[in-house]
Amino acid sequence: MKRSILSACVATLVCAGPASPQAASAQNTPFTDLDVFQLEYASDVQISPDGTWVAYVRTGMSIMRDRREGRLWMVRTDASEHRRLTGEDRAQSSPRWSPGGSRIAYVSGSDDGAEVYVYWTGTGESARLTQLPRSPRDLAWSPDGRQIAFSMLVPEAAATLVSLPPRPEGAQWAEAPRVTTRVHHEADGSGFIEPGHAHIFVIPADGGTPRQLTSGDFQHRGPVWAPD
Repeated sequence: MKRSILSACVATLVCAGPASPQAASAQNTPFTDLDVFQLEYASDVQISPDGTWVAYVRTGMSIMRDRREGRLWMVRTDASEHRRLTGEDRAQSSPRWSPGGSRIAYVSGSDDGAEVYVYWTGTGESARLTQLPRSPRDLAWSPDGRQIAFSMLVPEAAATLVSLPPRPEGAQWAEAPRVTTRVHHEADGSGFIEPGHAHIFVIPADGGTPRQLTSGDFQHRGPVWAPD
């Protein structure tokens, strides 16, 4: 069996013949550090309820901002159409189809924070639903399409070693020392992790005030709705 596989490989190489000059030149071109800004990859693929569209996150490196950024794209399952979801020049993530397929909830944000948005597939319009103190994640539509659940960090007071005296009015003191009692307090690509716990919230799909569902010193993520 091994000899047969080897013979087939050799035959394939012989039949293929020598590479063209253009292909050989491309293969000899070295990969440089700047080439990373030309690389892109797809993730978080979401198929529409009727199976005709696929929404996904297309991620690449921005040479102007020196960071990884994602944009939402849509492609028909028969590959007849492929386009950007919106023209927003902001990082986008977490596309989630509504049960009826007429809307897509997603997260869009900048250095100032991220918010939950909704995109209408019929009109191509989008609207912001939230004004949150922290970035949301793990979006999940309710089965009736009337609510959206998500998780968000609820911060807690940082640990302190000593009680500092009050700062006089107008004084320009240095920042207080950062104290942590956690083993996992930093992460590659994001730096210091703000102390706190992730909790589950729900918001009306038409916008409104988020309502916190969970509490306690636990990390609650990945909400999933029951069928009813």
